[in-house]
Amino acid sequence: VRSPDAPVFGIDVSLQKARSVAFFSGRFAVSDLAAATRADGSPDANVRDFGPRITAFMGSGDLLSGRIAVSNRAIGNLARPYFPDGEVARPAGPLSRPIAQFSAFSTGLQSALITPNLVQVLGGGNPARCSFIAATPDGGNRLANGLQIFPGAVPVYRGSTLVGAVGVSGDGIDQDDMIAFLGTANAGIRIGGIGLPPAGIRSDQVLVPVAGTNGVRLRFVGCPFAPFLDTADQNVCQGL
Repeated sequence: VRSPDAPVFGIDVSLQKARSVAFFSGRFAVSDLAAATRADGSPDANVRDFGPRITAFMGSGDLLSGRIAVSNRAIGNLARPYFPDGEVARPAGPLSRPIAQFSAFSTGLQSALITPNLVQVLGGGNPARCSFIAATPDGGNRLANGLQIFPGAVPVYRGSTLVGAVGVSGDGIDQDDMIAFLGTANAGIRIGGIGLPPAGIRSDQVLVPVAGTNGVRLRFVGCPFAPFLDTADQNVCQGL
C-alpha cells in the first residue's frame, strides 16, 4: 500500500529499525557479532571486529551489556564518520568507517553485515538471508534484514526488562522518532505493563569519552517542535 507518508520500502525499514534497537539493547550483540560468518560459513572478520571497536571506543562494555536501552538515534550517532557528527578531524564513530574509507557503499557495520549477501547475489546465487551473524534457536538471526542507522525506533520494556521494539519509517526521521516514542509511551499508559524504558537506562544517559570534552552524550530521540497541525503544543515528548 502506498500513501504520501508510507512508501513501500518503509515496511522493510520499519522492521530493520525495530530489530536494530532490540539487538543493541539486548545482551547478545557482542556474542552475535563475534560469531559472524561469510555465506560459506568461514569467519567474517569484517563484522567480528565491530564488537571490540565499540567497547574500546566507549571505554567499557556497558553499552552492549543489555543494561542500556539503545535507540536508533543513538545507533546513528555512533555510525557517523566523525564523532561527534560534523566536527572535522574527530575520530570515526565505532559503527562507521573512517572518513577516508567512508562512502555510500562502505558505511561501516551496516554495509559490512550485508556484503556476503551481495556477493552471493552478484554471483548469481539466491541467498536465503541478508546477514550472517549468530543464528537464533529458530534458525534466523537478530538482524535478519540488516541494520538501520536512521532514527525512528525505540525499545519496549516491561519495567526494566527488554521485551521488544517499535520501528517507524515514513516521511522524515524526526517524525519517525516522535511517532515511535509517543506511540510506545501512550500505549504503555493506555494498556499498562509495557512501554518506554525507564529514563535512567536510556542511551541519553551515556557519556562517550571524547578528548578535550567532558564527554559527549548520546541521544535517545529527537522530536520536532510544534509537530501537530491542530495544536501549537511544543516539546510534546518532554517528561515521558
